[in-house]
Amino acid sequence: MLRVAVVGVGRIGKEHARIYASLPEAVLVGVCDIDRERGEAIAAQYAVRYYANYRELLGQVDAVSIAVPTESHCEIACEFLKNGVAVLVEKPMARTLEEADRMIRCAREAGVLLQVGHLERFNPAVRALSTLIVEPKFFEVHRLGEFTERSLDIDVVLDLMIHDLDILLSVVDAEVRAVHAVGVPILTDRVDIANARLEFANGCVANVTASRISREKVRKLRVFQPNAYISLDYTRQELEVYRLMAS
Repeated sequence: MLRVAVVGVGRIGKEHARIYASLPEAVLVGVCDIDRERGEAIAAQYAVRYYANYRELLGQVDAVSIAVPTESHCEIACEFLKNGVAVLVEKPMARTLEEADRMIRCAREAGVLLQVGHLERFNPAVRALSTLIVEPKFFEVHRLGEFTERSLDIDVVLDLMIHDLDILLSVVDAEVRAVHAVGVPILTDRVDIANARLEFANGCVANVTASRISREKVRKLRVFQPNAYISLDYTRQELEVYRLMAS
């Protein structure tokens, strides 16, 4: 039986706790959160222990989910990894490449698993898309959301666009040759809306837009390839394929 815990039980972390509590192959040992009232409420919901300090979990668990603000990902993840605890860290993995490299190094040196929670990879529509991509020529991607007070420690690229960048890099079988991007702060001191044009070595081009100040939630990807147009709706988990048929 895998002993697990969740560090950070806010909007995302509480879902980790819910799922762990439902898995027959795992036992939820406890939850940790700097907000005692919130942490104790989630702990009581699943009849587990509340931990005020994540270090108290060392020696008590085999794996842990980290769903705290990004600025703390590296420090907390490395503490667990160095002590032989497998880590599932919410996206974005870290604030900087240096922090991400440090986390990877800690995992390799300890010989334990480090995984990043890119949930869209497991979206059934995305899984279906990967089987249909043959020779992509152009992608048009929009990920827009209403403004909230969550994830304001990072910009919209690491908050939202990172999902689509991850998917693009997994379905386009070529290296990125060039990136042209622009982003501006609107409601915060960080970039709130951004657009990036990715040019791949095989000639494929992707135009990606992300915004956290939209009036509506949009999660859509469109891809064009010879004789085919594919439209994916992440939220509805739907995929539509249009092909040119011989007359």
